Amino acid sequence: MKHSLSVIEQGQGVAVILLHGFCERKEVWEGIIEPLSAEAKVLAPDLPGFGQSQLNATSITIEDAAIAVIECMNSRNIEQAIVVGHSLGGYVSLAMAEKYPSRLAALCLFHSTAKSDSEEKKDNRTRTVGFLEKYGTRTFADNFVPSIFADNHHESMYEQIEKAKKMVAQTSDQTAIAYTRAMRDRPARLDVLKGASFPCLFIAGKNDSAVPYQDMLEQSQLPQDSRLCTLDNSGHMGMYEEPEKSTRALLDFISYIKSKN
Repeated sequence: MKHSLSVIEQGQGVAVILLHGFCERKEVWEGIIEPLSAEAKVLAPDLPGFGQSQLNATSITIEDAAIAVIECMNSRNIEQAIVVGHSLGGYVSLAMAEKYPSRLAALCLFHSTAKSDSEEKKDNRTRTVGFLEKYGTRTFADNFVPSIFADNHHESMYEQIEKAKKMVAQTSDQTAIAYTRAMRDRPARLDVLKGASFPCLFIAGKNDSAVPYQDMLEQSQLPQDSRLCTLDNSGHMGMYEEPEKSTRALLDFISYIKSKN
């Protein structure tokens, strides 16, 4: 299954690939791309089916999405990249690291996990598929988006929440359903972290209801070369909730990778 991904490209130097989360698109990174592009060549693609990238099938796996990103790298003659994955994008990053470890100069899990879904979460994903089939992404957005922001941000970040709702609502029902199933069925990739030959960064929200902080804290201790950035005031959307601290963590990580090469 071949995919041609729509990509924002900016800057020069070491390649940094920013992979968005579920029902997001490349523009979710707009506040982070510019400062990062002063230090690196930043690529932010729409994963297959999201934004301006087409999904030419009724189903997809996390591994399919990983291959699409590798193909994107190949088409631009990028041998290695620092891969940053938010939520779903982290699952894709881990699949890349498992199948193509030499293509990663470093990995950042941004509100993401190497664990597979628990049985309870798998059941929730299945129920989400049913909800999407019945009501579609527009109704889903109203229920889903506020839950991924910290509770105390629901009023103060009204504009950011509305922006995120719009992204989710613009996702096709077919794409949302296909990725919900893909996330439900993905395997655990804790061994990828344990055996990582590249540095890893974990950006974790203290108030993240989707990826518990304790999980990210424990997983950050698995790689040999690892660092953790804790966002004390964030839920699952650190690029909106604490953009300055998230950006600084990424810039410091990029500088560290560059110093090693």
